[in-house]
Amino acid sequence: MGHIQRGGAPTARDSVLASKLGAAAVQALLHGESDKMVGEVKGEICLTPLPQTWKKKKPLDTKLLELVKILAT
Repeated sequence: MGHIQRGGAPTARDSVLASKLGAAAVQALLHGESDKMVGEVKGEICLTPLPQTWKKKKPLDTKLLELVKILAT
């Protein structure tokens, strides 16, 4: 859905990552895990407790903000 909203097609990496995350989510459920988000950290698939996902803040990359301004003009 995200790619449709942004107007682009998913890359091969996007498709592989989506498959890995989906498989990991199913495996987590089968092992009784819940209230966790499946993600990729440093190339590894991991589970993160949901409260940790909104409590831990990542700094905004100001270079990306500048790039958005350049691309928007």
